[in-house]
Amino acid sequence: MKHIIVACALSILMVSGTLAGEYRDVTPGYKMNFPGDFYYRKDFRVQWWYFTGHLRDVKGREYGYELTFFVVGVQKRKYRSRFGVDNIYISHFAISDVNSDKFYFTEKADSGAYGFAGADNHNLKVWVGDNTLEGTMKKMHLTARSKHDSIDLFLIPGKPVVLNGENGYSRKSEESPLISSYYFSYTRLATRGTLTIGDNTYPVDGESWFDREMSSRGLAKNETGWDWFSVQLYDGREIMLYLLRHRDGSIDPFSAGTLVFRDGSYRHLSVKEFRVTVLGHYRSPKTGIRYPSKWQIVIPAEDMKLVVNPLMENQELTGTPATGPAYWEGTCKVEGTGKGRAYVELTGY
Repeated sequence: MKHIIVACALSILMVSGTLAGEYRDVTPGYKMNFPGDFYYRKDFRVQWWYFTGHLRDVKGREYGYELTFFVVGVQKRKYRSRFGVDNIYISHFAISDVNSDKFYFTEKADSGAYGFAGADNHNLKVWVGDNTLEGTMKKMHLTARSKHDSIDLFLIPGKPVVLNGENGYSRKSEESPLISSYYFSYTRLATRGTLTIGDNTYPVDGESWFDREMSSRGLAKNETGWDWFSVQLYDGREIMLYLLRHRDGSIDPFSAGTLVFRDGSYRHLSVKEFRVTVLGHYRSPKTGIRYPSKWQIVIPAEDMKLVVNPLMENQELTGTPATGPAYWEGTCKVEGTGKGRAYVELTGY
């Protein structure tokens, strides 16, 4: 999900609603339009394309990856000069080298003035520097590069699009129905390509998860962050859950999820239909932030009891004033009544 559920900077999503009037509000009843809603939509203030995945090389070594693209509207004006700024384009790229217990993270931000960043509203194409997404609904191509690592991946959906919430309308707060997003996902994409770390390039394959969201408002005043889970079980099912946390530690009643079955059908999960219990914690040596680091997920109606445990503890992304505060997002293993892999995102700690 990425809120809103996403890790573009909590600070960006918490900016006050003073500009909201320039942008289109998210309301119930919108009918998703494909492939158009995969493309950039200028009417929304904040939108993102969000990829996480689990990869293996030919020797069986395991990697996690995250690649995200955000377009944040600053204002809507017509400029004669190319230096007039309407949007900020942001990309986060991370690799978890599980076998070596090493985590690599880079972030990029650009105004798009010289074409180094942008988003196309007629095609699936978003880019920030060397980080690019392009393709179609049926096949996506991702590239990303930093000083230490890079990816070049092709992704093919194994299931149809999942509309989260109420036909894609995903409310995020009891405070207002306008604190919401349009939110859809590909919960399982066959992934193949290459991954480079240092001087070594590895052919890899695996599975990815894709989230697309559009919104015009940030978190509610009483919300401080979220915990987001994307679970891919080996038996062919997937689960997305998010918990929106209030400042007093309580959970917003509009926290929710989606359960996807083997055949691609799915159903909405209200917060009353699942439980997430924290079983352990991790304190970052870089920021001193104390994060949850092990969870039990229970969905009683499905007789499902899962334990989600990070494959590495050090998977914290440390932000900057331009791209937001630190957050934790990492690859995890899943055990219990189902086995598999997961990505977990933790913000606002």
